[in-house]
Amino acid sequence: MQELRKIWAFGVPYLRPYMFRFVAGVGLGILFGMSNGMFVISVDTLFSRLSQPTPPALTQQASPAPHATGWAGLQAKVSEWWKENAGPVADTFLPRIGHPMTWLQAVGAFSLLPLVMLVRCTASYLSTYCLTWVSARVNRDMQVAALKKAQELSLAYFLKRPAADIYNCISSDTRVIYDSMTNGFIDTIREPFAILSVFLAIVWIDWKLTLISLLLLPLVVGPVVIGGRRVRWLMKNSITAGIQQIGYLLEALQSVRIVKAYGMENRQMAKFRDLASQMAHMSVKLAQTRNLLNPLIEVLSMFGVGLLIVVVFATRTEASSLVSFLTALMLVPLSIKRIANLHLTLAAASISIGRLESFYAEQPSVPEPARPRPLNMFREGLRVENLSFSYGHHPVLQDISLQIPRGKKIGLAGESGSGKSTLINLLMRFYDPTHGRILLDGHDLREYASTDLFRQMALVSQDVVLFDTTAAENIGFGREGATRGEIETAARQAQAHDFIRNMPQGFESPIGERGQLLSGGQKARMAIARAFVRNAPILILDEPTAALDSRAESEIQASIDSLEEGRTVICIAHRLSTLANMDEIVVLDHGRIVERGPFEDLLRSKGHFAKMAEQQRLTASD
Repeated sequence: MQELRKIWAFGVPYLRPYMFRFVAGVGLGILFGMSNGMFVISVDTLFSRLSQPTPPALTQQASPAPHATGWAGLQAKVSEWWKENAGPVADTFLPRIGHPMTWLQAVGAFSLLPLVMLVRCTASYLSTYCLTWVSARVNRDMQVAALKKAQELSLAYFLKRPAADIYNCISSDTRVIYDSMTNGFIDTIREPFAILSVFLAIVWIDWKLTLISLLLLPLVVGPVVIGGRRVRWLMKNSITAGIQQIGYLLEALQSVRIVKAYGMENRQMAKFRDLASQMAHMSVKLAQTRNLLNPLIEVLSMFGVGLLIVVVFATRTEASSLVSFLTALMLVPLSIKRIANLHLTLAAASISIGRLESFYAEQPSVPEPARPRPLNMFREGLRVENLSFSYGHHPVLQDISLQIPRGKKIGLAGESGSGKSTLINLLMRFYDPTHGRILLDGHDLREYASTDLFRQMALVSQDVVLFDTTAAENIGFGREGATRGEIETAARQAQAHDFIRNMPQGFESPIGERGQLLSGGQKARMAIARAFVRNAPILILDEPTAALDSRAESEIQASIDSLEEGRTVICIAHRLSTLANMDEIVVLDHGRIVERGPFEDLLRSKGHFAKMAEQQRLTASD
């Protein structure tokens, strides 16, 4: 019950938009459950009419006194009412042994059980359809909500949690909950009512036999509880093994070039085989636990049938009661098995819900302002004041102060690990400073909504991210609502139009996963075209030509120069020559600014920048 409450509490907010179909499914499920009792009563009614009717004199002698109390008195009164009201109807439509059978009675005897079964099956089908329809949409909404939550989290979260774990939350955990809700909605509603209706029916038929039948109930409930605990333990370990397997598989597929180059196939296969073996072991244990319950319940149910037969013979109970009870004992184990399997499913789902609740409880390390300041247009500039930052214990940036007026081009130089990319991340507010602040138009970045802030910026990075869709869509990602004309114009400005038009389907050509159907230079042009479409006033260049050869770099640089016109530019470059047209170059070393000034002045100063330039055979012009 605890798992069920947990699932319902988690799922109810997602149910509200689909409440009409959900209520319809619940009502039909209740009707299905009650039809089990109707079936047992129908069987008892039919078979009781196979025995000779009791003579009136004996009936009067056997009937309890009018003043009888308790269950016997209640049963007598209800029986009398039933005979007076339903007896004539039953005599009209159902035959009785020893009496001639009319054609109407023949039709009634032939169609009674099929009609009850038709009601039962129709209610089952419609209930299952409605509740599965609801569960499928709830699962979709859960997945969308989980992805939305992931997008709201800060960049720091994705550095500390493996991508496979996040993928498992969005895909696998929501699927487990979907399965539990599909089965849970149906079985939670139908099966308890099915058992209740059968129980009421057999209590009505013979309450003493009912009490005897209940003696074996603890033997059935015990394995269900124990099995649920084991499934919960196995599910936790299975999820952990699954995340490791998915993570290793994604890593293997993404790094296949290096794997082949270094001949790592056998080592990688051995590691993956070990992870797959762990997963297979957990799957087998889960299957063993689940599949052991059904035969165990069936065997215990047959003990109940055996005990019932002995009691019937010992007490000389009517044969019709035996047939009714046997019918009930054939129906009840089916419901108990479904509830047992439901218990195991809910135990597994509670683990996934716990993981999703933990995921939803995460808060972004870069929070959105409660009342964001409007930001319609970038007007004045950026200012960095006494900024320091640390990812953990060791500072990455220390006491950085920097002025970037609107329209100015700033280059960032320094050895690897000097803090250049971290400063870019702070300027884009992927992180917040540990100390100090960054101002845009005189106001702290933390006062602006991130969507408004990002709208003022375009990023072109050495790590070009392209998506497995068409060339037009990849460029259009630069700005939502970009027209086809704007996309093609941006491609021309980035010198990408010609090679795109020469692709098999032009701008509608797929470019493959991560743009694998394009060359390095073509990928870079696509990224620049995306920045042209965005048309943002602040352009951030994070070593956009670092992965290109000299010829491709010179071709791309012309597109970058065109993109820089009229914009505020912040550029990181591994090749220092690409910073020659910057208004000012800021040199970082171990997180501190050690030099700043124009390109030629820094070369002549024979300082830190000049030493780096000398390694690249750059010298000051005379």
